[in-house]
Amino acid sequence: MLLSLHIENYALIRSLDILFDQGFTVITGETGAGKSILLGALSLVTGQRADSSQLHDKTLKCFVEAEFDIQRLHLHPFFEEHNLDYANHTILRREINNLGKSRAFINDTPVTLPQLKELSDQLIDIHSQHQHLLIHDALFRLQIVDNYANNQTLLEKYQHIHRQHETVVKELHSLKKIQQEMEERRSYLSFLSKELESTGLQTNEDKELEEKIAVMSNAETIKSTLYAANQHLSDQEVNAISLLKEVKRDCEQLSSYSTAITELTKRLENILIESQDISYSLSKIENQIEVDPEQLAFLQQRLDTLYTLLRKHHVNDVNELIDKHRDIDEQLLSIDNNSEQIEKLDTQRVELNAKLQEKANQLTENRLAAIPGLQQEILSKLQALGMKDSHFHIDIENRLQHNETGNDKVSFFFSANKGIPEEEISKIASGGELSRIMLAIKSVITESSLLPTVVFDEIDTGISGDVAGKVAKMMKDLSSNHQLVSITHLPQIAAKATLHYHVYKEVINDKTYTNIRKLTTEERIEELAKMMSNETVTAAARNTAKMLMGI
Repeated sequence: MLLSLHIENYALIRSLDILFDQGFTVITGETGAGKSILLGALSLVTGQRADSSQLHDKTLKCFVEAEFDIQRLHLHPFFEEHNLDYANHTILRREINNLGKSRAFINDTPVTLPQLKELSDQLIDIHSQHQHLLIHDALFRLQIVDNYANNQTLLEKYQHIHRQHETVVKELHSLKKIQQEMEERRSYLSFLSKELESTGLQTNEDKELEEKIAVMSNAETIKSTLYAANQHLSDQEVNAISLLKEVKRDCEQLSSYSTAITELTKRLENILIESQDISYSLSKIENQIEVDPEQLAFLQQRLDTLYTLLRKHHVNDVNELIDKHRDIDEQLLSIDNNSEQIEKLDTQRVELNAKLQEKANQLTENRLAAIPGLQQEILSKLQALGMKDSHFHIDIENRLQHNETGNDKVSFFFSANKGIPEEEISKIASGGELSRIMLAIKSVITESSLLPTVVFDEIDTGISGDVAGKVAKMMKDLSSNHQLVSITHLPQIAAKATLHYHVYKEVINDKTYTNIRKLTTEERIEELAKMMSNETVTAAARNTAKMLMGI
């Protein structure tokens, strides 16, 4: 139950507080006084959109705070799930800064707007002034049937499977698209892989070939130069090694006189060993180098083949070409793996579709079972609202394609008069008829739900005379089991309330503000009389007001 509402710096409201009680509360006031502003503020704590244009003073924050008594609603699981402090009297708060950014709180703990809305949806139902237009919306009509059929839990299970199914279908579509593109490349990739495989690539092969070709192309020059170098080192009568040996012998003769000379002698010994090894290597390399035009031509052809592949695959060396070959093979493997994944996903899609159809069938069965009772209750309410000759029929059409709510499309058919065929409700109902139909629907749904608080914003639009009294009685009856708040312009409805608030404008320091006050019994009589009068409130109007109030 809604206990109180505090609004600060919102639209024409500077600051005001409203206390509510169980039963029936009405809010009246002249057109433009700000009745719907109250509803707009209340909508903020139910998670509706906010922006800076709603601020009265752009330099200050806007605060809207609603306190609810929730002790009988078994909402502990919600608070545990979201790690929130539970309180029997729970406060929902919304703050908006001058940039239009808002913050939401539950019992002073920051929460997300979806969390705020999830909780408020279990506390209050706000029927806005033009909500009767929703009756033209197919989803809204389906929600009415589901609400009456208690399909909420089943629908949540269906929607969970539907989300899984949509995810799988989306992924499957993406993989098939990739697969199609890859299949088109499969033969080309296979050709490239076989070509590279047949080439027998070796790591660093291009560098080694370039070196071999360079040596073989200059074999005679290299051999003669190596021969000459080795002559200088060891083969001439006077050569570097023989001279080093003489130097070593001279140092050996003097080594007993100086440790430094001894060390030099050891170094000379090492140099001699290294020089002799170098001489051997020079001779070996020279002997290994051959002048072989056929081998040179073979190596050059091999290198040309490698160069052609490097250019073809846009890489710099054979090592990158080997990596390219590995990448091509991985692409071919991924085509095969992709095919396996597509098969698995397709199997999963079929299984989910079967589960989805099963839940959709259950939803349809529940809806079909609920429709006769819902039709009868709505029709009974319509007759109670003065539409004695009206006909109301709900049609359900089962479609093949699944959507977020199942396979069904719900249509409302209506006729206000005897002998007039029923037609789709959006085509024939007038504004006053739509208001009464919506009130009848809301009354039926509210009676079958656990929602503690219902707010009507001028649901009586287009209604007057005897019908207004019937609407008032229905609201009064509804308030016996639910807290009902109604913004109204009809005295018949206002007279049935247990609490009556009056919204008015006042000018303070040349600024206009919206304010509200609770009316006493005498003030209520005067307010009802004004609602029934043109300009001058008459005694007859006051007497009628008393009669309506049962005084």
